[in-house]
Amino acid sequence: MAIKELIEEIERDASRQVEDIIKKANEEAKKLLEEAKQKAKEKAEKILKEGEKEANATKERILASARREGKKYIVEAKEKLINECIEEIKKELKKVGSKTYKKFIEKAFKEAMEEIPDGYAMVSRKEDEEIAKKLGIEVRGRINAIGGFIMVSKDGSKEINYTFDEILEMKKDELRIEIADKLWK
Repeated sequence: MAIKELIEEIERDASRQVEDIIKKANEEAKKLLEEAKQKAKEKAEKILKEGEKEANATKERILASARREGKKYIVEAKEKLINECIEEIKKELKKVGSKTYKKFIEKAFKEAMEEIPDGYAMVSRKEDEEIAKKLGIEVRGRINAIGGFIMVSKDGSKEINYTFDEILEMKKDELRIEIADKLWK
């Protein structure tokens, strides 16, 4: 074999090797590109899923907050309505007719005298004073109340509050429940 043939053989081998290397490199590049595309697709899907989860979580937080606000407004409106009803009750108590009022106060004075036989009364209305005097109870002044009286022992150690204001305050929780039942049942 001559040198020329040897050189040609080496060039052919080199050419084949270069082609093989290029072919393998192209295949490897194609494979890497496919893997990169697949990884990018998977990452994009993961990001989308996380985004959807986060969006749903945000949506639920916003809805929950809106529900809480709505309930708060409903409770406030109901509370306002109940308070308005209680104020109406107070107005009506101021208007209680003489016969009914006198009957209630006389009974209350008698109960108070059993508890504090030596007491005196602080009254809210003229009718209270008249009834107290009729029952032999000393009256020592007026109080600011819707109606009723306060019976006090002479030594000041005992006091019974029979004012409508106090009775309403003591019955406030029961009254609120009753009003709510009537308004929303």
